[in-house]
Amino acid sequence: MSLISGKREITKEQYERAKCNRNYIADEDMTDIFNASELYGYGVYGARVYKEDDKYYVYYSIGDSCD
Repeated sequence: MSLISGKREITKEQYERAKCNRNYIADEDMTDIFNASELYGYGVYGARVYKEDDKYYVYYSIGDSCD
């Protein structure tokens, strides 16, 4: 399996919760940001947050197959 990197915009509240979680998306926010096939099929790895130009993002890797 290979990993593909991506980023998504998130809310300030999700960003703040992640900052309290060592910069990783909090468990309660994962299903709001990623769909079920991404989470349970492909797999989401290393979902870390950052701020850029007054917007909030999560940078993550996702598997390239559901295997």
